[in-house]
Amino acid sequence: MAGQRLQLLRMERNLTQEQMSEKLHLSTSAYCKIEYGETDLTLTRLHQLADILNMPATRLFAEICGHDSPETAPDPLGVALRGHMQLIEQLGKRIDIMEQQLKQYCAEKGMD
Repeated sequence: MAGQRLQLLRMERNLTQEQMSEKLHLSTSAYCKIEYGETDLTLTRLHQLADILNMPATRLFAEICGHDSPETAPDPLGVALRGHMQLIEQLGKRIDIMEQQLKQYCAEKGMD
């Protein structure tokens, strides 16, 4: 859905996917993944897109999220932080598992 809105904004400005990818210093296929929703937008990329589309980043965020105005859109920083916090939590769990596996390995090898 967000990608479709981004595509519409791009087309309203008579820009091709190739032009967008050049301006973003991406391959065309990498840019297409953004429009197809296969790649999540970072805050940096959101700001780059806003500059290219000549609009405030808050307005772009609101539009691609399907809101009429930035005031009704979720806070982009909050969204990014929640995503990063989830990633940190997942990485912490993986570290815990690896520590347990290492302790078990050391115990089996008599390396306590």
